[in-house]
Amino acid sequence: MSQIIQNLFPETNISVASLPATLLLSALPHWYSIYLAQSNRVEGGWKNQNPRAFVARLNAKAGSGKKLTDLEETILRGQSAQQNGFEWWPVWAAAVAFGYLSNVSVDDMNQYTLIHLSMRMLYNYLYVTTKTRRGSYLRTIVFQVSLYPAPTLYFGSIL
Repeated sequence: MSQIIQNLFPETNISVASLPATLLLSALPHWYSIYLAQSNRVEGGWKNQNPRAFVARLNAKAGSGKKLTDLEETILRGQSAQQNGFEWWPVWAAAVAFGYLSNVSVDDMNQYTLIHLSMRMLYNYLYVTTKTRRGSYLRTIVFQVSLYPAPTLYFGSIL
């Protein structure tokens, strides 16, 4: 795999570019949720004046024991995927900084970056589309794999 990455990105460290890419990946489920809510007029459509209240109302509906529609559940999962991505971003940014400042090889940085980005894409997809408990286990496995690059860069930077 490293030879393929070297051929694609010779001497180019793509890890820094992964920072805005990770933010973009984090925002995609949110934008998809907005599209679903607005185009299907869920709760009257997306309320951009107070979007957190819109999501809170859906969460309150679920919390009160009322059955959510499949569409409402998808919207909430999209919002959760977005939140997870933004919560994870500082961890990834610090890992990139540690790796960069400690001169982790470009090849290693690129490998970890591609693992990170591909797993985050797959994780978002699974988060938004998974409707069963059984399927959620695959999402959890993908999430765990997506964590691998960050601590590896941390430890690689101190060893």
